[in-house]
Amino acid sequence: MPHSPDLMLKASRWAVLSVAAQLVKAVLLFGSQVVLARLLSPVDFGIVAMCVPVFSFLSIFNDLGLSQATVQRPGLTRNESNLIFWMNAGLGLTVAMAIAAVAPAAASFYGDSRVASVLVALSFVILVNSLSSQQIALLVRGIRPVPLLLIEILPVIGNVIASIATALHGFGYWSIVIGQATHAFMAGSIAWIASDFRPSWPRDLRKSIPILRFGAHLTGLSIGSFFAANLSPVLVGRLFGVIQVGLFDRAFKLVSMSYMQILAPISRIAETVLARLLDDDEQYRKAFMQIAEATLLVTLPGLLCIAIQSDAAVSLLYGPKWIDCSPIVSFFAFGSLMTPLGTVATWLMITQGRTARLLKYGLIGNVMSVLSLLVGISWGAVGVALSFAVFSIPIHGLTIWAATRDGPVSLARFTGMLLPIVGAIVAAAVAVFSLSVMANRYGLPDAVEFCGGIAIAYLTVGVALGCSAAGRRVLRDAARIREIFPRRRGLASQ
Repeated sequence: MPHSPDLMLKASRWAVLSVAAQLVKAVLLFGSQVVLARLLSPVDFGIVAMCVPVFSFLSIFNDLGLSQATVQRPGLTRNESNLIFWMNAGLGLTVAMAIAAVAPAAASFYGDSRVASVLVALSFVILVNSLSSQQIALLVRGIRPVPLLLIEILPVIGNVIASIATALHGFGYWSIVIGQATHAFMAGSIAWIASDFRPSWPRDLRKSIPILRFGAHLTGLSIGSFFAANLSPVLVGRLFGVIQVGLFDRAFKLVSMSYMQILAPISRIAETVLARLLDDDEQYRKAFMQIAEATLLVTLPGLLCIAIQSDAAVSLLYGPKWIDCSPIVSFFAFGSLMTPLGTVATWLMITQGRTARLLKYGLIGNVMSVLSLLVGISWGAVGVALSFAVFSIPIHGLTIWAATRDGPVSLARFTGMLLPIVGAIVAAAVAVFSLSVMANRYGLPDAVEFCGGIAIAYLTVGVALGCSAAGRRVLRDAARIREIFPRRRGLASQ
């Protein structure tokens, strides 16, 4: 295991490259969504959205937390890697067969035969993913930024090209499926080429028990989270039809893509680094605060702009025919302001091996999510999004409280980190809202309003933080990413 300076050097290089890659990826994904939204109809997106709950639920059992177990385990033998690979392969085959088996029932539930054929096609994507998940997890564990970034970018390019090309040729909703399949095949191929690991027949199956125990808690939480997250599109589709679920799906995707492209890779980096600093509370705490503050500063201002300027964002990115999903986008974005806070808190529980606690409080949060759905469903998709925004505060607040009850990062330190950032976000909200009022008054183009709002949001956050000692500390912590690069060559071996 490398010493913390070498570990942080590798992690910082990974983080810097990841941010650059995620910007490219975000542009590609947003661009493809904009183009597809103009080539396809809400019905096309609605058909695929109807398949997502079934696909997502059974996909949970495709990994069982084994990838995170690979990254988190202090020592990992070749035999354990073999065990995990074959468990993943077996699970992938089982899940693919299960998806194909339930496809007719799902089509009958929605009253649309097209759902069955899409689910059968997606089952092959599951199988392909299962055969490369261990290779990817080992690349993450070894902090191999170049192949990981290739896996992030090249499959997305393939997805964009395949989906747009097939949409132009009139494939309709199948263009989305073809894009997903292209992504899976390309990512798997790159992972096998880049990874040195080649599976052999596993031995001593008893060693799989502790690995499965670690993953079981994460899987239990994933199952609960699935029902909390996917019950909404199921009920919207069932009660209000394919067009409403298409609007609901596009609104959620617009918001989630704005921050998940940052949160997902940074979470992998944070969990990898923090798991290796467990024996040094001070280094662990410093690394957590630095990564968490940088993550919040990158994600929150953008979400704020989407929440306040949803009309301009939807019209600019999706086109006027999607304007009905603007209020859904706005409420989802306001609710999602809490998501990065809850995400960084989960890093603490995962890296400290407190997955049982993560499961316990995560399930409580999932129950609250279902309650929010039941409260809002009477008012349709807009009501669900509004209820989501209201309930997001106690849900993620509970996660933060649970994560900071013990360990190197206390609730007082976590709150101290948040207070200056929250103050800066409030100041940015006032500035962005003022710009939107001016834009509406003077009829500014959507592109000017939205792009100007993003620039003003980030600028205001920076200025507001600079006005207080606590805020300047946050800016210094975020800027210290540059200082992690020592002026020497070479890294300690893994």
